[in-house]
Amino acid sequence: MKPSNFYLITLIAIVVILVSACGSTSSIAQAPATKAPLPNALTSIKTNMPPHLDGSGDDLVWQIAPARVLDVTTSGIKPYQVTLKSAYDAGNIYILVQYPDNSKEVMRAPWVFNSEKKTWERLDDGVGDEDEFGFYWNVNVPDYQVEGCKGLCHDQDPNDKRMYTPKGTWVDIWTFNGARSAPMGWMRDMRQTDNPNASASGGFVEDEGSTTNPGYIDNLQTINGMDLPMYWKPYSGVGGIITGDQIFLLQSEIDAGFARKIVSEDANGNLVDEDGNTVPYYARVPGRILSAPSGPSWNDIKAEGAWLNGVWTVELSRKLNTGHSDDIQFDLNKDYYFDIYFKTRMPGEIDRQTLYVSKFSFAK
Repeated sequence: MKPSNFYLITLIAIVVILVSACGSTSSIAQAPATKAPLPNALTSIKTNMPPHLDGSGDDLVWQIAPARVLDVTTSGIKPYQVTLKSAYDAGNIYILVQYPDNSKEVMRAPWVFNSEKKTWERLDDGVGDEDEFGFYWNVNVPDYQVEGCKGLCHDQDPNDKRMYTPKGTWVDIWTFNGARSAPMGWMRDMRQTDNPNASASGGFVEDEGSTTNPGYIDNLQTINGMDLPMYWKPYSGVGGIITGDQIFLLQSEIDAGFARKIVSEDANGNLVDEDGNTVPYYARVPGRILSAPSGPSWNDIKAEGAWLNGVWTVELSRKLNTGHSDDIQFDLNKDYYFDIYFKTRMPGEIDRQTLYVSKFSFAK
């Protein structure tokens, strides 16, 4: 064989290999084929390689999925943008949420020492709270796409501020809570129902399993008639704590003996634990004890979030069809409508419950 022919055949073979390699990306994340992304809608694309939930948002599928960008205008802070993306596979739906927040808040109602009263008390939500957002998925509320839950759930009675849906309807709610659920990798799952007396706020009903173990309980006890924290994680004496995260208190840390029970408070407000350690007055003791929540429905949304350089990145997943009557079930041949709200807790924020209705569709 002539050298020139050999080089030509080799070049053709290399080109064929490169073209085949470039075409193989379709096995990783399939872009929309029969349905293009809709304007002002969140379109979920089919993928054979779902994202790894870690709060990074750097998976290949997120580079391919079309973005739904929301322009958020609220009171007290500058407008900001939220980016939503979605994908699905044979069994699950995945959603990416990214938004700016320059003040990370994941310590809701911690215990702090009040030097004037010489006792410990919990900070209220105006001082110690959590970053939060939530989806309101319409199940069967008529004309939801026109007004969303903000119009249909808030305005049932102008003299009643409780939220509830029109008679015979309900909405599925997923909430990401920086202090209560996020550290354990899940989202709260509940419903907005037509019963205004279902809860103090209206028609809110938590999904099955919440009463067995909600995943968080108050770190609270009463000693000599005073409400005080029950557990804390002792400091090492060199500026840190012995183990774990100072912001969060886990039931597993209590079970392993890393957290110690507080047994007394003296006249000056000093808390003493079962080993004789005194809780430093400058400590912030977590307000809740976190654990893995119970199912079958309360805990069926997985979520991992990370806050970095003033931006929250949250990745979540849930089964398309959970088989639970208190969940929305997704049909790939149907479109859906949802609202989403944000509570950034940024200084000056006033309107924390703004809802934005969007269409949701599956690209096949």
